[in-house]
Amino acid sequence: MPVRVFISAELPSDLKEKLESVGVELLSLPLIKTVPVDFNPLIVRAFFPDYVVFSSKNGVKWFFEKVPADWVKGSVVAVGSSTAKKLRELGFSPLVPSEFSGEGLVELFKNQNLCGVRFLIVRPKVARRVFSEFLKEEGAVVEELIVYETVQDTSNSGKILKFFEAGVDFAAFTSPSNFKSLLSQIPAELLKNVKLIPIGTTTKRAIENAGFSCYTVPEEFSLRGITGAVLKSLPQV
Repeated sequence: MPVRVFISAELPSDLKEKLESVGVELLSLPLIKTVPVDFNPLIVRAFFPDYVVFSSKNGVKWFFEKVPADWVKGSVVAVGSSTAKKLRELGFSPLVPSEFSGEGLVELFKNQNLCGVRFLIVRPKVARRVFSEFLKEEGAVVEELIVYETVQDTSNSGKILKFFEAGVDFAAFTSPSNFKSLLSQIPAELLKNVKLIPIGTTTKRAIENAGFSCYTVPEEFSLRGITGAVLKSLPQV
């Protein structure tokens, strides 16, 4: 019987092929979607940031829908490899923390004199404040710009429920919102014997706060890291 894996994102074709080539039966679908939040792009010019921080590729997408790239004069910071890739495609050379989280951002800047340094944090409507609180404590000037919000995507609920009812060995989640969305779309008991893999520490915390245990956390907090964690757990690989 094949190993059955659910991943809460649309995997790139090369990662899909890696899993399917070793006999994995895969369902790879997002459980959330992003919608833009209206904001005034002139804030970017008026604030004149030294750093613009992007916590996700969605932030990059919706920010630059309204803000010309040449308006960004300061350094850019990307949380995550996919976020960094999007920024490089626009001609930026982003700083990337080694850990893709708010704590990783703190680690990146903790040994610098941040007094008076201006940070524009591009974020969703709901977000953790670990980094912004750290910056304020260090005397930085912080502007938080909400450019999108995350909502549930229930368009594939029937397919997802059917997949889990047939039994799932591994389920990987790319954000807390994806995990919460799954819990609203399938009975929680269907996760009882599933090995849960969070993309990183923030998602791990959300899964554990919901009363579940995590099987492992990828070395790299990315879809590639998730794929590697699944492959490493398969006896035939």
